[in-house]
Amino acid sequence: MAKYLLCSDPSVISDYRRCAFKDRLRILRDLESGSGFYDTKAGKRLLASVHAKLKMENLTVNDFAAQKANRWKIQGKRFYDIFAEVFNEDLYASTYGMMSESIHGSWHESFDWDLVDHSDGTFTAYPFSHPADVRYISPMLRFTNEPYRLWLQRIDAYDTNVNNTLDWIDRVNKRIFQMFDKHYDGPLGAS
Repeated sequence: MAKYLLCSDPSVISDYRRCAFKDRLRILRDLESGSGFYDTKAGKRLLASVHAKLKMENLTVNDFAAQKANRWKIQGKRFYDIFAEVFNEDLYASTYGMMSESIHGSWHESFDWDLVDHSDGTFTAYPFSHPADVRYISPMLRFTNEPYRLWLQRIDAYDTNVNNTLDWIDRVNKRIFQMFDKHYDGPLGAS
């Protein structure tokens, strides 16, 4: 998303910022429908926060017609479409799609990383940390180096040394992943 925004014009960035109000506007609708939560201290703090954010952006609840028409998607695009624009759509399923499981949670993510499977069909928590896995680190570098490069250019902090360092990181990252792929032939931890 950062790369997409850094390569986009101000109208896309404005749309992105407005889309962030989707749940906050729901809070205001809940208040209007009479939710008692907003009579509590926590509810009042939440409402004050929503109103402060609207004021900071110089917006009112009536300024979101385009976002509603686009179903609260930036420029009407699904995240997958945005991802395909800035990277290669083939990467989504094998990288971002799988990595997002660790953010959003899934049975497979829990089974692979957080549980111990017992022979009687029960599970217990896996109490140990896992070592860094190249299958997560390598794509993460690929997805973050380019937006970082674009951000440095935007703030005029980009120079030949930074360029050379980021190019070196990209080359080493690619080589490490190639070596892993060449030698890896089993589940996590096996080679």
